[in-house]
Amino acid sequence: MNVQGPDEAYRNKTNEELLRLALAPEELTAEANVALSAELAARGIDGEADLNAARHEEEQRKAENDRELGTLGFVIPVGVGRMRFGKANCIYDPETHVERFKTTIFIVLLCFPLIPIGTYLVERKRVLPDGLTGIEQLPLDWEQVLRVWVVAAGSILGFIWLIKIVSSDAVWRLFHH
Repeated sequence: MNVQGPDEAYRNKTNEELLRLALAPEELTAEANVALSAELAARGIDGEADLNAARHEEEQRKAENDRELGTLGFVIPVGVGRMRFGKANCIYDPETHVERFKTTIFIVLLCFPLIPIGTYLVERKRVLPDGLTGIEQLPLDWEQVLRVWVVAAGSILGFIWLIKIVSSDAVWRLFHH
């Protein structure tokens, strides 16, 4: 087993990786901090401007991750996955064919929205089928969540009622005479 010291490990890292480590020195041991400072100095990356630029890039990367909706959809046979429900505050631009709205992403089971995992401000071109781009992650919109749950529960109750009517004796007698 070949164990690398911090000096050698830092030599194998990119400048971006080193700067990301330099942004959180409290997470490193004293020996690792000394080795990191030496490697940054050897590469000529030791100024506050470089750290500020790295801090700005890291903030942008985190903001981009917060906007990422992930892959929506579900496994067809069992209807398990993530889907968006709701469309509030919709604004449509007829010149660009882009609409912007607020929607909530749910974990679904048997195509039933169970657990809300995030509300997002999204935009999409109307010509594409649900090609969503996350603009901003918003606080969970409980009003939208409750509306989705009420509609889903009403749909299930309506389906159960329909099954009950179709399977009732009166309907069977009507069709068998």
